[in-house]
Amino acid sequence: MLNGLNSVLTIFIMIGIGFMLTEKGFFNEDTSKLFSKLVVKVSLPLMMIVNIPMRFSKEKLLDSLNGIIVAFLSILIIYFVAVIIAHTFKIDDDKKGIFYVMFTFSNSIFIGLPINISLFGEDSATYVFLFYIANTSLFWTLGTYNIRKSGSNQAKKISAIDSLKKILSPPLIGFLIGIILVLLDINLPEFIVNSFRYIGNITTALSMFFIGIVIYSIKFDDIKLDLSSILVFIGRFLIAPLVMFMCLKIFKLPNLLNKVFIVEAAMPIITQSALVSEFYGVNSKYVSLMVGLSTVLTILIIPIYSIILIR
Repeated sequence: MLNGLNSVLTIFIMIGIGFMLTEKGFFNEDTSKLFSKLVVKVSLPLMMIVNIPMRFSKEKLLDSLNGIIVAFLSILIIYFVAVIIAHTFKIDDDKKGIFYVMFTFSNSIFIGLPINISLFGEDSATYVFLFYIANTSLFWTLGTYNIRKSGSNQAKKISAIDSLKKILSPPLIGFLIGIILVLLDINLPEFIVNSFRYIGNITTALSMFFIGIVIYSIKFDDIKLDLSSILVFIGRFLIAPLVMFMCLKIFKLPNLLNKVFIVEAAMPIITQSALVSEFYGVNSKYVSLMVGLSTVLTILIIPIYSIILIR
């Protein structure tokens, strides 16, 4: 319990500093974009290349690969639950596609990774990426299909090559390099390991600062939530982790993996949903607001799951 409280307070302090620095004018929207690029394209990939060989043996890694099956299975079940709920509550046809996506797909890396590391330590990073493989693959296929179907710019199309590039993002490439190093028993020179570790260590702080900037930028007085918005939040923070919990019961997997996957399932709406919505003309302002609000709500959800999972 004490470890969970310490981890949550650590997260809150970093987010609070990000909020205060934004209020003082140190950070702004351009800063948040810079932090996002630094984390996704630089620090995360380098952290994976160093951490996976340090913390996983070949045997332990192979024993964990069933986690990918669980991740794919749970996300697909969550998607079908979203479809059932949308039809049951008669969500407008022009909102259904984006409703499915926001309900189903979580921000597994930019928010999920630093939170898991804060709660469970750096050993959790590899398990985060097992979930990420399923989450990002299904988003750039099933997710983008649903957004495109709802959009006003249906003539636009993201090619298969572009989708593959999105799936094979820098973090995933760093993850795959780390896996290869473990499987081939390759040790990088110490100066490379140290350099990559120092750069990778900025990941958590920058991600938490990013959340602080997002919270500061939201105009809460202008927020008007409808039924579909409330259902999305119920799906993200209650139904998705519950489905994940039930799927994990089917397989015998490491205890840490189980905890990480439940937290990953309860993370906020995937950020890329706003970008793809803008591309296809699907009310991107609404989606961006939902992404921001779900990120804020995550701050309230973390203590609950930390109490449940950290004992």
